[in-house]
Amino acid sequence: MKKYLPAGPLCLFLALVFSSCNKGRVNYTIGIRENIHHDDFEYSVRSLLVAGSLNQHEMTASPGDSIYYLVRFRVQNRALRVAHKWDNSIAYIKDEPGNRYENDLFGQVTLEKTLHFGWKEDYSTQAGSSDSTILVFRLPGNVRKPCLMVRGETLMGDVLNRCRFRKMRVRLY
Repeated sequence: MKKYLPAGPLCLFLALVFSSCNKGRVNYTIGIRENIHHDDFEYSVRSLLVAGSLNQHEMTASPGDSIYYLVRFRVQNRALRVAHKWDNSIAYIKDEPGNRYENDLFGQVTLEKTLHFGWKEDYSTQAGSSDSTILVFRLPGNVRKPCLMVRGETLMGDVLNRCRFRKMRVRLY
């Protein structure tokens, strides 16, 4: 006769796993150069430049115009064996009213022509190494309290900290 495990402990375990990554209202705000932990990976904003244009000669922003947030974004892979695959849609900016702004891929490619920061379509950060890029966001000049947030799949190391990486905000104001 086969022995079966009681369903109660298994159901409780599954409920804990699924509820641990809920999208609660708790947000954690950190500053530039602080890390967001996502399993074995760490994301950070290394620097920020607010510019009125992507042209090096017209970088000063004027009030009321749309402005560019040039964010130097870094991925540090602390895994021992696994590469971390990511792309330029890894992060977005969310402002105080809840508007979302995605990376401007055309702006990023335009900026690469003058700054040569090593733009790629896709990245594969090897174990024990890091990669960085400059993300380009076009925001309205009157944006209020913009914060950078990251996205990603839920990995094993995210379950115990309740997928905190999805709730972390990097203050850009």
